[in-house]
Amino acid sequence: VNALCGGNGAGKSTFLGVLMGMLRRDAGSVTVKGREVNFSSPAEALDAGIAIITQELSPFLDMTVAENLYLGREQRRGRFFVDDKCMLSDAEAILARLKFNIPAGARLRDLSIAQAQLVEITKAISRRSDILIMDEPTSAIGEREAQMLFDAIRTLTAEGVGIIYVSHRLTEIFEIADDYTVFRDGRFVGGGSISEIDRKGLIRSIVGRDLLDHHREPKDTGPQKPLLEARGFASKGKFADIDMTVHAGEIVGIYGLLGSGRSEFVNALYGNEPRDSGQVLIEGKPIDLKTPADSIGAGISLVTEDRKQTGLSLTASVAHNITVANLPHYARKGFMNGSAEGRSVVEHIKRFSIKTASPDLPVQSLSGGNQQKVVLARCV
Repeated sequence: VNALCGGNGAGKSTFLGVLMGMLRRDAGSVTVKGREVNFSSPAEALDAGIAIITQELSPFLDMTVAENLYLGREQRRGRFFVDDKCMLSDAEAILARLKFNIPAGARLRDLSIAQAQLVEITKAISRRSDILIMDEPTSAIGEREAQMLFDAIRTLTAEGVGIIYVSHRLTEIFEIADDYTVFRDGRFVGGGSISEIDRKGLIRSIVGRDLLDHHREPKDTGPQKPLLEARGFASKGKFADIDMTVHAGEIVGIYGLLGSGRSEFVNALYGNEPRDSGQVLIEGKPIDLKTPADSIGAGISLVTEDRKQTGLSLTASVAHNITVANLPHYARKGFMNGSAEGRSVVEHIKRFSIKTASPDLPVQSLSGGNQQKVVLARCV
């Protein structure tokens, strides 16, 4: 396992796109098992035994898990008929082998983001590739599912599979990787055995300087009135009897396994999903939050778990995605004040260090990490 490390915009995803034939390179060579290759499409890379799990999921939501796993290589009865029964059986077998508790006959639309991520991982593994590229495979799954993935990785490497592993989580890198490679600002800056570098040294290589250790002291809120209270939240079959309190300047972490109701609770609190019961208080005053517009009006923003499906308008510009939730702020007498909006966009791009050649570029042209910064900029 070779861990490919680097900050947002370092060039990791672009480099992997070149390896997979999704992007054309300007120079250099790629060899697979000693033979030079020049892939012009992902299909050629797949045929050569290289598979990739990208950080941006692209499942077919109205197909089943089994149909997604074998898309483009469906098992058949004779020449013309797809063998659904055989595909379902094989899908159940590989999911059981990987210990992923996901029904093979379920439609992707009915699964959580974390489960969809595990399906993508299973799809790549099911190809029995010699080389497996994992680009942020744990970004949408919890610790328990991550450990299941690491067990699967150990099984694969024991069978002779080589893995390129991309992650911003250094704990994962030191747990699963044998070697590391570091990119910074589109350049190779170093690499070697993971056993020959420590956490501080790897961080220094990634960011180009030493970072200070920040120790968070517990905050004493004392008699301070809570900023936000959720009381008695319930939604049948999803969560029940949820109470939560958040004070000004405080960070509250919500923990739970896959399917425990964390995302469903947050979406119900924000007004994205209905709830059966529950009361919201802001600074001690009850407030009725039935829609996201109500929440935005009350000063609440939501960073969704899936920026591609629900967090961004991918074909719209970076600028539009930053200001879209607060357009009245940039309007005068019903007309947009373009210069005020432009100044705000430039300010937020600088504040969040968003790497983009222009605010007018479509946000889908940015790297995944920079897209996430755009989501945060919009919320702010």
